[in-house]
Amino acid sequence: LTGLLRACWDQEPIDVLARDGEIILATTRDPDLYCPETPPILANVDPEVVAKARDQQKENGTPFLLTLARNESIERQPAFDLIRHQGQMLFSQLWSAPNVWIMFEKNADLLGGFGDVTGDPDVDDWSLETFRLVQNPEQPGRFDPASIPAYTREGFDRVQKLKLTSDEAQFASQFSGARSVQQIAKNLRLDLKSARQLLFRFVALEIVECWPASTAAKPEPKGGMGRLFGRGR
Repeated sequence: LTGLLRACWDQEPIDVLARDGEIILATTRDPDLYCPETPPILANVDPEVVAKARDQQKENGTPFLLTLARNESIERQPAFDLIRHQGQMLFSQLWSAPNVWIMFEKNADLLGGFGDVTGDPDVDDWSLETFRLVQNPEQPGRFDPASIPAYTREGFDRVQKLKLTSDEAQFASQFSGARSVQQIAKNLRLDLKSARQLLFRFVALEIVECWPASTAAKPEPKGGMGRLFGRGR
């Protein structure tokens, strides 16, 4: 898909631009929400130039870092790396925010001004990065250490393609459909808080679903970003 995903919440809406199923960037018209702290890359940039770029972001949502890179006020590659990171930091706030309303506008013209921005080819990896930034994840329903995580129909194949950290890879290796979260945590010598954070990432990506220990009934899968934009691989 190509177009704009808009997430509305209790602050300025967050926009995610996608082109051919690749995520181009995430942004908002509030530059303070987008980048709350002054990054070191701006140390030698004229404050007036930064202020003008921030004003432009307020008007049309173009990240002020992108504007500064385009006018050569900051180095291009470090700027694009930071644009990616700030977009993921921004979007990660939505995972723990209440009452988020999402719409998608399928419109290639919206991407006309971002031809110089390379997209992220894999939505799952981009999303996983945002999940890693969530400090206190909310599980669907109440977190139950006795629940048993098991791969979804496509989960096992998809997890093979993800760029996992060593901790995530070890955690994923424990999904047998028989071990509880508590048993997995014990096997890996993790506290339950760490296990909960790791589990959240796999559940949110629909890699696994958790079965109650007392029943064989499966929870209903929920739609995610990957389903919206299409898989990158």
